[in-house]
Amino acid sequence: MDGGDSLDDLGRELRERVGHEMRLEAEMVERDAASVEARRRTLSDVAVELLSRGDTVTVIAGERSIQGQLSYARGEIVSLDTTSGSIDAHLAAGVVLRIDERSPEGGRAPKAGSASLRARLLEHELSEAGIEAWVPAHALVVAGSIAAVGKDHVIIRNHDDTEWTLGLRDIAWIRAL
Repeated sequence: MDGGDSLDDLGRELRERVGHEMRLEAEMVERDAASVEARRRTLSDVAVELLSRGDTVTVIAGERSIQGQLSYARGEIVSLDTTSGSIDAHLAAGVVLRIDERSPEGGRAPKAGSASLRARLLEHELSEAGIEAWVPAHALVVAGSIAAVGKDHVIIRNHDDTEWTLGLRDIAWIRAL
């Protein structure tokens, strides 16, 4: 082996080592950037991402859980299509989102609509549709028609004319009847 070959081998080894170190540094910078971005996101941002990906998710609140695909996500509201219909989950009520299955095909684009539980309840009130509300703090399901939507509560009148006043922050999800 002459001196030229050993210099070529040394040059190649140095280039490979420097290239490897640069790739490692670039990967570290990319991980750091992703970490910073993850810290800036809100739960609403995560929900929009799950909607866009089309993943199968479970919404958990208290002792109940519902699985399906997100059909809507905006502000504090996500809509989940399930085998038994659609629910509107209230992200501000402390629900948990669990990703059960990643979709290989992609999901839906975000669309305009209600961004708060209060706005969604007002829609139901105007349509005169009955609703079912899940209140996990009290392990309570209240079903009936909406008598009034206040700033921070909803009054639901059930079939025997009993009125229930529920704080909006306590309602984990609602379902149209």
